[in-house]
Amino acid sequence: MGSNPTPGTIRNPAKKRGFCWFCGQFRSACVISTDGPNRPESVRIGTQMCTVMCTARDLEGRDVAIDNHRDKWRARWRDENGAQRAKSFDTKKEAAAHLASITTDIKRGVRTAYDGSIRVSDLAQMWIDASLHLAPGTVWTYKRDLNRYILPTFGDSKVSALTPPAVQRWLAQELKRLAPSSVRRHHRTLATMLNWAVDQGIAATNVCDKVKAPRIPRRDMETFTVEQIEAIAAAIPERYKCLVLVAAYGGLRWSELIGLRRMDVKGARITVAGQLMRLDGEWLREDPKTAAGRRTIILPASVAAELEAHLGEFTGPRSSSLVFTSSFGNPISQSFRRNIWYPACYAAGMGEQVIRNHKPAYVNMPRFHDLRHTSVALAINAGAHPKAIQQRLGHASIAITMDRYGHLMAGMDAELAGDLDSLRSLKK
Repeated sequence: MGSNPTPGTIRNPAKKRGFCWFCGQFRSACVISTDGPNRPESVRIGTQMCTVMCTARDLEGRDVAIDNHRDKWRARWRDENGAQRAKSFDTKKEAAAHLASITTDIKRGVRTAYDGSIRVSDLAQMWIDASLHLAPGTVWTYKRDLNRYILPTFGDSKVSALTPPAVQRWLAQELKRLAPSSVRRHHRTLATMLNWAVDQGIAATNVCDKVKAPRIPRRDMETFTVEQIEAIAAAIPERYKCLVLVAAYGGLRWSELIGLRRMDVKGARITVAGQLMRLDGEWLREDPKTAAGRRTIILPASVAAELEAHLGEFTGPRSSSLVFTSSFGNPISQSFRRNIWYPACYAAGMGEQVIRNHKPAYVNMPRFHDLRHTSVALAINAGAHPKAIQQRLGHASIAITMDRYGHLMAGMDAELAGDLDSLRSLKK
């Protein structure tokens, strides 16, 4: 027990017949050698020989062994709690490598024992309770995904029983009734929760790492011309005209627009300091998700003049008063799209109007978010640098901007080539 075996030493003096995982035979004694390329795994992983059945002990005295079980090579060890653990492999080499890894992890204090009795529903509650550092809107989204889509399928399952095929089947079923973007978000929520479980030592692995989330078909980006923007602004009710102009020429997101306060507007300068969201029927104000989201935007002078007039007519006197509100003075809800935006776009010559259930409805209509895309297209046409566009949009990195809008900047290279030719011609 005290030291590593020496060449030619018999380590089974009791001569009890058993399987030897070094020589692969049933015999009463095993002579091993620590020399040469075929030295036993116990020597290579720093273990010591036991006197019974050629099993080994790690440096902490725990039993470890490799045996042939049902045509597989099985690695056996005791975890940090003293419980017997086992895992099977196709080859003896793989079993030995796993045993070496486990032995090292235990020695370093890394958790290797996992509670197989924890259900997914219990894990979900633990995860949500530990999410105090996240924004309320993010937590609300996680709760919705869990309660509506994940727990109905996996809630009663044990975390240790989750398998990649089971998750893949769940995603396939979801795709039959939901959009790929929604299914991809549900997969991301489950994967995030399981990553947390791995970090906390609750689960050994994240099965979502071996599952491919559905691809999201990229919708063709639609942008407005300046004439179309002005036509929509002229057709929409007066209190929403400036909402359209600031979105088109400032590039703010919807939640940032409806969350703007009087204190955030200083002439042509707009400070984006938060966003307004409606969660479970209540309005909630959140800080920007990233440092880049908190930014300052300079509006064109003509739009700034329109905004100043809007503040005087439609915005409350307090510094915290919302700049854009409904006709009742409340935050603008999602019903704006159906009741205000679509009719204005149709009046400006876009989309179609049909009759459904004896009521007019609109189809093939542009999205309000397309105004944000339009702001990028206008900036590119004005010769703006990609870095300036990134900062204006509030993207965390230039890579996000280029990935989303790089195709709109393709013409800039041709313009650059023309400018370089002009420089050369001046030297001749």
